[in-house]
Amino acid sequence: MHLLILGGSSDHPGGVEAFCERSAEALGRSGEWRINRIPTGTAFLTLRRLPVLLGGLASLFRYRRQRPDVVWLQYVNLPDLCYLAFAKLLGLRVMVTPHLGSNWRSQSNPALRALSGWLLGFADRLALISPTQEREINLPAALPRSLIRNFLPAAVLGSVLPDEGSAPPVLQLIHSGRLSEGKGTFLFVEVCEQLRASGVPFFARITGGADETTSARLHAMIAERDLGDQVAVLGRVPEAVLLDLLQRSDILIHLSRIDSYPLIVLEAMACSMLPVCMELAGARDMVETYDGQVVSTSGAVEEAASFLARQDLADLRRRGRIAAAKVRADYNWDRCAGALAAALRACVAEDRTLVTRPDPVI
Repeated sequence: MHLLILGGSSDHPGGVEAFCERSAEALGRSGEWRINRIPTGTAFLTLRRLPVLLGGLASLFRYRRQRPDVVWLQYVNLPDLCYLAFAKLLGLRVMVTPHLGSNWRSQSNPALRALSGWLLGFADRLALISPTQEREINLPAALPRSLIRNFLPAAVLGSVLPDEGSAPPVLQLIHSGRLSEGKGTFLFVEVCEQLRASGVPFFARITGGADETTSARLHAMIAERDLGDQVAVLGRVPEAVLLDLLQRSDILIHLSRIDSYPLIVLEAMACSMLPVCMELAGARDMVETYDGQVVSTSGAVEEAASFLARQDLADLRRRGRIAAAKVRADYNWDRCAGALAAALRACVAEDRTLVTRPDPVI
């Protein structure tokens, strides 16, 4: 069967882009699916970047002649739903996977939340990466849904964990992702400042891309707080380098206010790290299922620093290795690909047609 994946931005690689690439590779192993992909180009969308979105829609229009059995859309922000509406106008079958949470603008703004829910009603099926999304996102109640899983790097799932004897003698921290205020990048620096003030020995790394304004602010903040010798900003790094850094770290500090079910948290745990996360439904579900620490939105920096200051380093590393074994078993690619394939087949079997929808209630 022919699958067309819509999602991600080629010039802003992150968790969604990795999810698309890994899921396509995992599905492709069975030989059941012929897979193509179109980036939606909606990350950091501005008027200046509008041609990228229009180019993606034009690519989708050209695919109409191939009549893919199902279009699988990754829904990260409201503009992604333009692809859903357009695909349905072209008469295509569409399954949607949301990658956002309750704090995203399209969900926190009542008008946009109503509009996004209305647009989602045009889909044929939802494929949720976490049951917690039912509580966070405005999802049409009558829409069929399946539960799928995230895809972790194959290199992690098959790797050998580093020998305990080779671990550095001080706490190793990391923050990774698209660097921004919402992702908790600057809160990470504040945690580092408090740890130093408390006399906790540590070394911290920051990886990920950022716009010029964010990058300049981050470097200035580290310099102003005299953390240059303990906090290294590495920028965007290849996946192999990131995975090596994760395997050599102890704690992922992910004080994001916006992630629904953050892939980097699962990746970190699969590398034997423990996460410290902001109070969000998806992050709490991961921590409660495996291990880690959840901190409040109002006292995130203080609570994170206090938690780390109380921990025994050897015990943290032992707990990380236990969590890694559980995560690797649960996110085996065969298991994840099987759940996704079942959802796609169910979508192909759906007998739904485009109908006229009422105006959204705002």
